[in-house]
Amino acid sequence: MKFTYYKYRTKINIVKKDLKDKFPLGISKKIDLWRKGFLAEKYTLYQLDKNNYKDYLSDYHAAMARWINEPFNELLTNKLIFSECVGKHIKVPKTFGIFVSGEFFSNDNRTLNELIIQFDIFVVKTVSGGGGKGVHIIENKNNDEFLLNNTKSYNSKELLEFFTSLNNYIFTEFIEPSDFSKSLNAASVNTMRIITLIDPITNRAFIARAVQRIGVAASAPQDNFTKGGLSAAINIETGILSDCTRHPKTKEHNRYTHHPDTNIKIEGVAIPNWQSIKEEIIQTANRLPMLKCVGWDFVLSNKGLVAIEGNHHPDPDVLQGHEPLLTDERIKAFYKFHKII
Repeated sequence: MKFTYYKYRTKINIVKKDLKDKFPLGISKKIDLWRKGFLAEKYTLYQLDKNNYKDYLSDYHAAMARWINEPFNELLTNKLIFSECVGKHIKVPKTFGIFVSGEFFSNDNRTLNELIIQFDIFVVKTVSGGGGKGVHIIENKNNDEFLLNNTKSYNSKELLEFFTSLNNYIFTEFIEPSDFSKSLNAASVNTMRIITLIDPITNRAFIARAVQRIGVAASAPQDNFTKGGLSAAINIETGILSDCTRHPKTKEHNRYTHHPDTNIKIEGVAIPNWQSIKEEIIQTANRLPMLKCVGWDFVLSNKGLVAIEGNHHPDPDVLQGHEPLLTDERIKAFYKFHKII
């Protein structure tokens, strides 16, 4: 009964979201896409006027995949649990405490007042949720001026007052991106979204798709695709970046070989030490075989790879803007085995 309810709710939510977003596409085409399980924006992003929709994992199917990792979803949906459990297998940002109903509970020997002045930059984010919502990157300018997400300035008293409004937020270290990551766009944290799947036959992990996300002025200091950030496909064999796509707002499908704000070249650039990065990701996924599908968000720091978070049913748009998922027989077999397609 629960599954049937969610099937219908998912279909209704696709229609509701499209009606709210008002993507500029004719109603007959929208209805056709809804029947196939796609939001209207995918007509442009996936170029469905010339590509076969059956090759793409639809928005409906992506939503229905949310139970693949049960009963272990909380390892990914709860960032505090993710830090404690996944952090045993790969480096994650250190968590210093949690805000509950405006009160800070430290798991460190430092108070909140001491913490905010001892870091040049730190992160406060929701325990659950995704898409960059509820993430505050806070820069300490001079111990009495703090800049939140490069937009809003607080003095220390105002910042502490802001913290009293938070519930179920964690205080974590900020991972300084590597020189390579900064070279893509110094104004944003540029993460890699890597999808690992556990092959149901061999019970071994493989990387299904990988993209490098790159922030733009509209998304800074984050790189979120839905906020206008760029996505460049990573060649899984070589680590070389493709040209970029971004979340469409019109029917025009645009691609970028260079960053649209800075004109920095992106297409053809190679991620340094990609082979060792790939090996570390696969080894980590193999140590967590109960997590059948993970959308990893990695930051490449000068000290190595850091897992910022994991997503239990990652949106396919940032990946499939480059090529469809279901043309890969291993990926298609995975979703068939779990009765998603």
